[in-house]
Amino acid sequence: MTPNPNLSTKFRAALRNELPIWIQKGIISQQTAEQLSNTYQLDNLRHESTRLLSAVIFTIGGVLLGGGVISLVAANWEAIPTPIKLALLFLALISFYAVGFRLWQTHNWRRLGHALIFCGCLVFGANIGLVAQIFHISSNWYGGFGAWALGCVVMAWAVRSWIIGVLALGTSFVWFIGFQSDHEQSASFYPLILAIALFPLAWIIRSRVLYAGTLVGAITAACVLAGYHGSGRQLLFTMAAGGMFMWALGELHRSSEWRPEFAKITAGFGLGLLAVAAYIWSFHFLWYPSAFAAMRSLWAFLFFALSIAVSLVAWRRVEGSQLLLTAGGLLVGGILCVSSLLAGATANVMDGEFFFTATTNLAALILAAVIIGVGLIDERRLAFWLGSLYLVLLILSRFLEYETSLLVKSAAFLACGVAVIVAGITYEKYLRRNAGTNEGSKGEAAV
Repeated sequence: MTPNPNLSTKFRAALRNELPIWIQKGIISQQTAEQLSNTYQLDNLRHESTRLLSAVIFTIGGVLLGGGVISLVAANWEAIPTPIKLALLFLALISFYAVGFRLWQTHNWRRLGHALIFCGCLVFGANIGLVAQIFHISSNWYGGFGAWALGCVVMAWAVRSWIIGVLALGTSFVWFIGFQSDHEQSASFYPLILAIALFPLAWIIRSRVLYAGTLVGAITAACVLAGYHGSGRQLLFTMAAGGMFMWALGELHRSSEWRPEFAKITAGFGLGLLAVAAYIWSFHFLWYPSAFAAMRSLWAFLFFALSIAVSLVAWRRVEGSQLLLTAGGLLVGGILCVSSLLAGATANVMDGEFFFTATTNLAALILAAVIIGVGLIDERRLAFWLGSLYLVLLILSRFLEYETSLLVKSAAFLACGVAVIVAGITYEKYLRRNAGTNEGSKGEAAV
């Protein structure tokens, strides 16, 4: 049996420390403590932390080793004949991969082998640049990153490695940035290629980092395509649709048995994208006239359609505060997307500048209210404070954006400061009152 993936290592460590105290106070029996320990695999915590530490140490050591090999070759680069240069480069690459694969297949040295293979991927990227320099190959600068990314994808699948997958994600995105400036139409397929290459890997190895990173990479690439020619409204549409899709997907993971460990990070990034989009376009000067081309928003339309479909599936499974969050996310994302589309259809966006700015500010306020509401319902301090600080940021930004007297701005800052302090005191009292009520109910039930 494996522990619940939604439970953090911190919780399991705290539970392990509390069990002896509970046994001593007679709260639970020794048998119950053993059942809890077996259920949450508390005895494996030490081994898990040791494995993580060894993986980090091996990776750092391997990176330093690879850097040392490259530096040694570079120090004598001009004096080395071309055949020896090539031999050294390929020998270093093959050595890292061969030794790494050998150790990776050995049970006790899998992490060291994994680290050496990762370093081999770094050496592979360096070799691409050095070989191009040897033969004076002049081409587009981003071509080397494309070849590097392709090699990293192959190795990530070969050893089921999330960190090599992240390296492939980063190098491929650098390639995309250069490629799309010369081949915009062909670059439009990059988000799809990225999803095909890395999503299945993230799903198979249950990597939250690679899963969320691939989503963010695809959405960011779509934003680059949408805003390449300076269309702020298309960029808003794509950011809002992408954020709503990530948030809805996270809620689906949370409410189902489909990789629930992906829920928190995916929904968090989605809400973050919605918050950033709403805040940026809450400034009136961003609603300037610009060309709106529907073809560059195809990914935004796809994200929007997927978010609606995923939300409908998740809607049947959510309840309580998650139902509030689901409705709030749909409403905020819908307002942002509709506002950007209406602005794109308006002949002169300056005529409707007040309307579009007001609706975007309304979406941001709704999002802040929803996050605060979730913090109150679920008694989650982090959500309450994030929503409160976001609300304060919106209010202060409006006072700084528009021309007002220093006296009015001073009053606004003072009012926001007092409001935050009062809200904090009220919220802490609310939590303590609820805690007291819960303890009283338990006492009555025991009697």
